[in-house]
Amino acid sequence: MSGQSAVFGVGVQVIVRLDRTRFPESLLDDPIGVIVAAGESEGSGLYAPTVVREKFWVVRFEEPFFGLDGSGPHDSARIPQSFLEAAPEA
Repeated sequence: MSGQSAVFGVGVQVIVRLDRTRFPESLLDDPIGVIVAAGESEGSGLYAPTVVREKFWVVRFEEPFFGLDGSGPHDSARIPQSFLEAAPEA
C-alpha cells in the first residue's frame, strides 16, 4: 500500500483493489465505483480480540461487477477502506 493521504467520503470515485490471494491468475480488472454511503467500522480480528477498527464504505460500481469467485453481478458492495484507492482524476 502506498502512503495514501486520500480522504474518502461520499461522492469520491474509487478503485476497489481486489484480494487476489485465492485467485492469483484472475485477469479481472479492479472495479471502479463511487462511494455512496459510509458503512460501519468493524474490528478486523478473526481469531483474537482486536482494538483495530476498520472503516467500511458502500461503493456503487460503474458497471455491474462479478467477483473473482464468480458471484454477482453486484451493483454495490460494502468495502473495507484498506481495499480502496482514490481513482485518478480524469
